[in-house]
Amino acid sequence: MAAGRRISKTQTLKSQLKDILLHLQQVQSAVVVAVAALRQQACELDEDIAAVLQRSVADRLQDQMDKLESALQLLAQLDRKR
Repeated sequence: MAAGRRISKTQTLKSQLKDILLHLQQVQSAVVVAVAALRQQACELDEDIAAVLQRSVADRLQDQMDKLESALQLLAQLDRKR
């Protein structure tokens, strides 16, 4: 019975991590669209704002998504070992 609960908890954790990853991907997509729109307008400050969004938001989101992907891969490896 304990093994069944452990698998259930692992599946719940995987599901939660996948949901977080999906939300981060959606936020990153919105940022990428905003960056492209700002660069398209070609106003003086728009390029600076686009650069800040890219470095401070999109790049950081990518870092977090990479960490979540690694965590999901580790969970998958643990499942295979059981």
